[in-house]
Amino acid sequence: MSGIKYLGFIADIFGVSKKERQERIEKYSEMFELKKDLAQPISAYSHGMKQKLAIVAAWMHSPKLVIMDEPFVGLDPKASHLLKTMMRELCSEGGSIFFSTHILEVAEKLCDKVAIIKNGRLVVSGSMEQVKGDTSLEDVFLELEDGNA
Repeated sequence: MSGIKYLGFIADIFGVSKKERQERIEKYSEMFELKKDLAQPISAYSHGMKQKLAIVAAWMHSPKLVIMDEPFVGLDPKASHLLKTMMRELCSEGGSIFFSTHILEVAEKLCDKVAIIKNGRLVVSGSMEQVKGDTSLEDVFLELEDGNA
């Protein structure tokens, strides 16, 4: 399946009008520099291109809630910056984003609330300020990982 067919499929699932889908595909594929590759089969895409396509698809229907697993993996610095901007905009417009990451500095910069899970169990959660206090999120995580908390 080509990238453009995939985006059309996603738009169909969410009932996005032809006009809106064209506008969003144009906007996001230009932003992520995917436009020239949309006619190509997804199987020919690099990991980063697949990640970008997944982001475009996720934003296709103007969601109020987005759930992502390691959204920055495979993205170049420019695409990572664009995604962070999109995430902040969605949240400032009243939306919510849940995402997992092993890059704690990103979580610390982007998140209002955080949860740390160890061995499949919730260890700590709360506002970023409550969880990290006067230290860094990385320090809190390492302390919890070492079992000293």
